[in-house]
Amino acid sequence: MKRSSLPTFPDWLRNRNAVRLEASELWKKLPTEKDPAKAQQVLEQLILNPLMKRVWDELYRGNRDNQREFFNPACLTNASKAAALREKAQELRKKGGDKNTEDARYLDFEARVFQILPEDDSVPPKFSEQDCAVQLFLARAYRIALDSEPVMVSDAQAKVKKLRYIAARLRRLASDLKSMDKYPFPYYAEKLKDVAADIDDDVKVMHPNPANAPWLRHRKRGDLRKQTIVAQLAYATHNLFSKILPSTIANVTNVILDCGEAGSEGGRGPAPQMTRDMVREIVGTALTIQPSFGPLIYPMVEARKKVLEVELNKHEA
Repeated sequence: MKRSSLPTFPDWLRNRNAVRLEASELWKKLPTEKDPAKAQQVLEQLILNPLMKRVWDELYRGNRDNQREFFNPACLTNASKAAALREKAQELRKKGGDKNTEDARYLDFEARVFQILPEDDSVPPKFSEQDCAVQLFLARAYRIALDSEPVMVSDAQAKVKKLRYIAARLRRLASDLKSMDKYPFPYYAEKLKDVAADIDDDVKVMHPNPANAPWLRHRKRGDLRKQTIVAQLAYATHNLFSKILPSTIANVTNVILDCGEAGSEGGRGPAPQMTRDMVREIVGTALTIQPSFGPLIYPMVEARKKVLEVELNKHEA
């Protein structure tokens, strides 16, 4: 299929310069895709489908209490991540309870850590942080539409188990090589140990965990591809905006389905349109802001503070 020219942007994208630019950049790269015709069909839908107007309106919606802020603010910089953590901490304190209070303390601590970290160049000066997050969302939705395939938890577990077995074998081989004493065998042994360590690091990332891989499917039930698309879009919104956006996810999923990418469920005709309630049912509560490094680091910091206070008091006495 010969690539046509970039479609004329609809009127509702007239003031969405960041979206237009990202769409144009993705269009230029169509020839590099594995299936350019399929990629063009998907990208055209993400540009032209009227449902996308709702998506951009939602991501750029102003905060009713402060029109200079966004209702769904981007969370790309350390400062924004700190703000999101503090907001979640405040929400937990309002709910009350020992567990919520403890988690709120950890989240406040994590927010202070993010606040003092130096910012990187994730937000170029040309666009605002919100613009950058919206561009990234378009790019990720495009890749999800093209590449997402269902992965079962059992398959991921089997791969992790096999990789651990390979790492163990490499270490045994390294031990055999090292026992041969003579150069270059100990050198080869160190190389094998390095590879085994790299595999161990990869296994930690690949290990099935609903918190960092909500798209993994536990059972072969329903339309697995649709469930995978929804879960990956949910992960994208959580990563970029620190929250799940069910309506946005539903709209983008329906746009992808309009491309004919997900097909029908069990060959029984067109799949039903995704709704925000269906999104919530698929995603569940896996993606929520919760303490990460706080429970480990916070007690160590507090203990060190107490030691320093004792030493200071002794010095002053």
